[in-house]
Amino acid sequence: MFTTTYRPKKIQDFIGNRHLIQPFIEWLLEWDANDKKKKCAIISGVCGIGKSLFVELILEKHDYNIIELALDDDRDKDYMSNIIKPLLRTKKTVKDQENVLVVSDIDCSSDYGFIASLTECIKDTKIPIICICDNRYDQSIKPILNYCVDFKMTKPCYQDIYRVIYNIVITEKIKIKETEIKEMFEQSNGDIRFILNNLQFGSRNSKKNIQSSNIFDTTCNLLSMDETIYNKYETFWLSNDLHPLMIHENYINNTLSARDEVKKLDNLAYSADALSDVDLFETYVHMINWEFEPHVAFNTIRAASKCNKKCMVKFPQFLGRISTMYKNKRGKLNYEDVQFFEKENPKVKKAVEPKPKKEVKSKAKKTAEPKTKK
Repeated sequence: MFTTTYRPKKIQDFIGNRHLIQPFIEWLLEWDANDKKKKCAIISGVCGIGKSLFVELILEKHDYNIIELALDDDRDKDYMSNIIKPLLRTKKTVKDQENVLVVSDIDCSSDYGFIASLTECIKDTKIPIICICDNRYDQSIKPILNYCVDFKMTKPCYQDIYRVIYNIVITEKIKIKETEIKEMFEQSNGDIRFILNNLQFGSRNSKKNIQSSNIFDTTCNLLSMDETIYNKYETFWLSNDLHPLMIHENYINNTLSARDEVKKLDNLAYSADALSDVDLFETYVHMINWEFEPHVAFNTIRAASKCNKKCMVKFPQFLGRISTMYKNKRGKLNYEDVQFFEKENPKVKKAVEPKPKKEVKSKAKKTAEPKTKK
């Protein structure tokens, strides 16, 4: 894979954002546990720009031990308190390496107690903490910003990308025009992995981009038998995070019809098997690295190879159920917070409670009951 073969081995070979290297190294080497406003560094930038690689290369250069907290870890309150917090008090390893906590995708967490727990960890830490996110202005990460030093990564310029591609083209003997390189650069939105994968698999003559196509049109292209595998591969990258879910939702209704029921079941099984491989490779993508992303693409295309678009394409119901689940979870959390607040502040609770309405006495005179003689 080009993403592995041509991965920078040292920070001097990193593509773009060279102006951030020295300030980040100075923050790391001058880190002080008593400086409350600089206990954490936040690295932000668009997906695929190389944020994790930037951090990894610098930490490897200065021989730090990386404690990684990824998106797939159980980042709830108990995990942060019982597992992560004790590690933050250990400054060095047995091999005399200084520890650093690297937290990935802090703006993508679905646990609403994660940021609060992370903030407490930053306050009490005895080792540097580095947080990585795509959107630095996400409201969910606002509580930690008072303790962070900002390192905003920008998209690499065309000249930087061109130098890398030129070396790959010469080494791999690839025939490509400079206009095609410019097209890939414009479509990539700063995602260097996208460029390397397209360069390796030959998807260079793209005339579409994500702004000119919606998810339903691109899914129809993946389900169509009229499209070539190269066009489908090119289409997949227009929305690589949603296309596997879209195919999973629609492959049954668009499976090739056959008179023989056994043949039709074989087609369904073939697509289901390919989608199972997609789930497996996506797990590796999030847990290990992005090398497996092309395998996700090809297995998604393989799942659609036994299909042909013949009915309306539907949006994944799975996403709707997840949205409803989190909405209900937020409502439950708010209700429990109110109950806890009322228990801790009974006076406030009494002040908030509405006064009972006075009973209106009836003006009608009650008839006196006759007294019984004893």
